[in-house]
Amino acid sequence: MSDLTRQIVAIARPGLTWAVHFVAIYALISASCAARAMIGHPTLVIAGGAVTVVAVAACLWSVFAPPAGGSTDLRRAAVWGGLVFALACVANASALFLFQGCGG
Repeated sequence: MSDLTRQIVAIARPGLTWAVHFVAIYALISASCAARAMIGHPTLVIAGGAVTVVAVAACLWSVFAPPAGGSTDLRRAAVWGGLVFALACVANASALFLFQGCGG
């Protein structure tokens, strides 16, 4: 894999991770808050926490292990993208921990 390809992957990984995390969190919320209540609130919090830990780790991978070589600007973009999307994952999951039910 070339340096440019590694840097593009490092830039794209956090954004794609956040998108998958976003869908997973809202799928879990839908499963918990649907009329059938397929999962309970404790299961929602545990599964949402686990998904968030994995997503934040994947986002921070670009921060703590930026791709070597290539352009400094692309490396900096990977680091900042990782930080921003890790924060976005935490903000997305905050609803699970701040609200203790499905009511609005």
